[in-house]
Amino acid sequence: MTTFSEPVKLSSSSSLSPNDAKTNKPKTNNNQSTTTEKESLTKSLSSSALRPFVIISSSYLLFTITDGALRMIVLLHAYNKSFTALEVSIMFMLYELAGVFTNLAAGFMGARWGIKLTLITGLTLQLVGIGLLFGWDDQWPKSTAIIYVTIAQMFAGIAKDLTKLGGKTVTKLVTPEG
Repeated sequence: MTTFSEPVKLSSSSSLSPNDAKTNKPKTNNNQSTTTEKESLTKSLSSSALRPFVIISSSYLLFTITDGALRMIVLLHAYNKSFTALEVSIMFMLYELAGVFTNLAAGFMGARWGIKLTLITGLTLQLVGIGLLFGWDDQWPKSTAIIYVTIAQMFAGIAKDLTKLGGKTVTKLVTPEG
C-alpha cells in the first residue's frame, strides 16, 4: 500500500533566464548536468508516489463529469414530467444539505479512514445514487417521486464531498511545499 507521507520533490537546481524561457532550456554549466537533471526529472515523474495522484485525480475528474451529467438528467427528466421549479428544487435540497454536513465531517473521515477508503466510499455512494435513480417509476405520484429522487440525490451529495476530499487532498500531499 502506497503512503502519501512524502511529497514528490522535483529537481529545482536549474533556473530559467528570460532568454531561456522561449526555448524552455534550463541554464546549466555543462551537458552532463543537463542529462542528470533530465534523468532526475524523469525518475521523479515516474515514481510510485505519482501513481496514487494519477488514480485519484482521474477518479475525481470522471466523478465530476458524471455528477454534473446526473444532475442535468434528473433536471431534464423532471421538466419532461411537468414538475414545477419548486418541486425540482426540493429534489436537490437534500443533495446540497447532505453535502454541507459531509463537508463538516469529511476532514475527520479522511484523517480516520484515509484518502483511499474515503474516495472508494464516495464513488460507491455515487453508484448507489445512480442505481436508485434507475428505479424512478414514471407512474408514481409526484409526491412519491419527489421523496424518492430526493433520497437518491442525498447519496449523490454525500458522494460528491467524500470524493472531493480525496481529489483535493492528494494534490497537497504529492506536490512540493512552496
